[in-house]
Order: sequence, then C-alpha cells, then structure tokens
Amino acid sequence: MYLCAFIANFLHNTAQFTVSPLVAAYAGSLGATASVIGVISGLFYGVAFAVRPFSGPAITKLNKKHIMIAAYAVGILVNGGYALSGSLPVFVMARFLHGLQFAFIGSLTLTIASDSLPSEKMGSGLGIFGINTAVATAIAPGVGLFLREWGAARFGGNAGYTVVFAFAACCMALSIVPVLLMPYKPLTDKQRGEIGVWYKNIAAKEAFIPALVITFICFASILYTFYMESFAREQNIANIGLFFTVYALVLLCARPLSGRLLDKHGFAAVVYPALALFAASFVVVGLGKRFETCLIGAVLAAIGYGAAQPALQTMAIQSVDPLRRGVASNTAYFGMDLGYWLGPTIGGLIISGSSIAALYAAAVVPVAIAAVIFIFGQRARKKLHLQE
Repeated sequence: MYLCAFIANFLHNTAQFTVSPLVAAYAGSLGATASVIGVISGLFYGVAFAVRPFSGPAITKLNKKHIMIAAYAVGILVNGGYALSGSLPVFVMARFLHGLQFAFIGSLTLTIASDSLPSEKMGSGLGIFGINTAVATAIAPGVGLFLREWGAARFGGNAGYTVVFAFAACCMALSIVPVLLMPYKPLTDKQRGEIGVWYKNIAAKEAFIPALVITFICFASILYTFYMESFAREQNIANIGLFFTVYALVLLCARPLSGRLLDKHGFAAVVYPALALFAASFVVVGLGKRFETCLIGAVLAAIGYGAAQPALQTMAIQSVDPLRRGVASNTAYFGMDLGYWLGPTIGGLIISGSSIAALYAAAVVPVAIAAVIFIFGQRARKKLHLQE
C-alpha cells in the first residue's frame, strides 16, 4: 500500500510541479495583471480550503482507494482543461476544478502512507515518502520549461503551454495504475461507527498548533514556486531552472534525514533550526539578487522547509488515535491550503506596489510568526503533560 501510494503520488507531483511554476506566466500571457495573477495562483488553494470540511470526513469514513481513483481522474480533466483554455475565464474554471481535486488528494495520500507505517517509525516513513515530492520538484519544473520552449518553437504562440498541460494530463492518467494495484482494506462498520458523525471529522483540535505553523511556512514557501521565474526576469538572472534543481536535490537528502532525527530527538530539535534556516533563505535571495545567492537560498530553503514540513505533519498525525489520522491529516492540509492561498494573493499585492525582491525579503515575517506559534505550542504541550 505504501509503495503504490508512493508511486502514484510521485506521478501526481510530477504533473503538479510541471504546471505550477508556469501558472503565473501563463496567466500573464492571457492578459492578467500582477494582482489578478496572485488571485488566480492562490485560487487553487482557496478552493481546496473551502472544500476540506467535506473532503476530510469523506477521506476518514469512506473507501480511500475509490476516492483516490476519482481524484486522479479529475486531475486528467483539469490538465486537459488547462491545455484547451485559450482565455482567462476558461483557465480560471480549470484552476477552480484543480483546487477541488487537491482538497482530496493531498491529505488522502498522507493518510494512506501513515496508515501503513508503525508509530515508532512515523517520522522516518513520512520523511522517505516525501522523497517522491523532492524528486518531482527536481525534474518537473525543468521538464515544464523545456516543453514550453519546445512547443512554442515547434507550434508558435502559447502552444508551449498546451504541450506542458498535455504532459501533465498524461502523468495523471498513469498515476491511476498504481492506485488500481494498491492493496487496501476498507474500514468495518464498527470502525466507521467509532469515528462518529461527519461534522466531528472536519478538523482535529489536537492538530491545530502544527496546522497553524504549517500555514505560515507554506505562505512563505509558495512564493518561491510561483514567483522565482518572474524574479529571475526582474533581476536579469539566467538559468534560474537550476534553483529548482538544487532545491530538490537538497530536499531529497533533507527529508529522510530529518525524519530519522525526528524519531530520535523529537519535534523541537528539528523544527527550531529548520525554521531559522528557512528564514535565512529569504534574506539571502531577497537581498542578494544574484544567481549565486539564489542557489545558496535554494539550499537553505530546502533544508529548512524540507525538515520542518514533514515534522509538523507527523506532529499533527500523532496527535490523534489511528482511526482519526484522516482528520488530523486534513487539519494539516487546512493550514497548508490557507498558507498557499494567502501567499500568492498577498504576494501579488506586494509586487504591485514594490518588487519581487522586496517580497522575498519580507517573507521572513511569516516564518518568524510560525516560530513564535511553535514556541507557544511547545510550552502548552509541556504544561499539559505535567498536568497529566
């Protein structure tokens, strides 16, 4: 089950990271302004956030394998819609549907992965599971940029984007194969009864603190995904695709290593230094404004975000009993969606009045807020343990 979910998630992430870095550029080619581009970029996560009160209970109580098949099938339609969109309204409609799909797929794969792991190896297992994201991050943006340039040279106009979206649709189609092969044991009627009614499975209050920390680190992280290519053009930096390659290669090492450290030393030993390095990455990129400083920032960001995010997801999942892991996972993704929604939306407004370099320098603020919330959360957990 773990292996099939791993392969399916890798194909999904390949499609996702092929498309995501080009969303802002494609919207701009359709006539969108900087502020509108921010809204469109964040719409994906805003829709996902709005749908989670329904997706969370469904993931927790219904057949996860069937939901996964349906969600990946929707992914084919989404990328097909992107490929066929020649106007901004059609593109926005496809973006809306994409957010609907993401409301199910992220927490669903995280829940399936955690269900197949022993609790004492949860950090290591989820860290290794994150390798598929790291590998996809390493190859997909470069593939997307190559396909866009090849398609534009071969067919002209915006055809390069169409080629990228068609490739992503093919990846989503392939992802259904490992899901169909995945062994899965549905919940019994007794287990569904123990979980309770749907409205009690929207979110887990036990996972609120890690979800809130995730909100602010995702707010900052998404700014690299959506605006790095535009930042490179703004600063006349060539070969910026190497930023994503370096980021992903470092992430590939950081995630499993941080998982092992988490299992051995606990959450604080991983999250505190990770947030410090992540904040430093924005200072280096925002103030450096050179190719070399971008690569240094990529290393710092990959270590920081790559260690902090899976640690916080693990914290959320381990805060509840195994039957409610779907609820805790959904709670973590509430935070992720909110951060990914606010980042491009507010980022677009900042860029309109200033520059992307200023935006990156200012991104230290949400990371600092995340650190403060985590500090107070740790104090609250220690106080609760002493009372028990």
